Amino acid sequence: MDSPSYTITYSLMFLAILMLVQCSSKNSDELVKEGIEFSKKGYYDKALDAFLKATELNPKNPDAFYGLGGIYNYQNKYKEAAQTFRTVIKLDPTHFNARYSLGFTYEKLGKPEQAKIEFERYHSLKKRFKTMTTKGQGKP
Repeated sequence: MDSPSYTITYSLMFLAILMLVQCSSKNSDELVKEGIEFSKKGYYDKALDAFLKATELNPKNPDAFYGLGGIYNYQNKYKEAAQTFRTVIKLDPTHFNARYSLGFTYEKLGKPEQAKIEFERYHSLKKRFKTMTTKGQGKP
């Protein structure tokens, strides 16, 4: 039978290990950054894993879905990419880059009319965004 001191020691070691695992866990935004870095280095499978984990940790993170959509496009999984970019737009209707990427994806899917609509929305949103940012800086 273990003495009480051994039980306490092992319990404390177990708790310390659990705390280390929790501390080393990355949040959704950190995983997005990791996914972007993997993409830049050409490690697309690792990027895919990072973006998927980011979406699981925070299903309301538009940047995680945007990165995931980009990887799906790279993998020629255009239906998945289109759905993912639509998710980004649901989460953030002002995400103009998602509009552009969705337009590109629709082109790849052979849907030129839908692509045109998304490109127009992209240009409109980007123009409004530019106008808002220049007004805030005292520019006309």
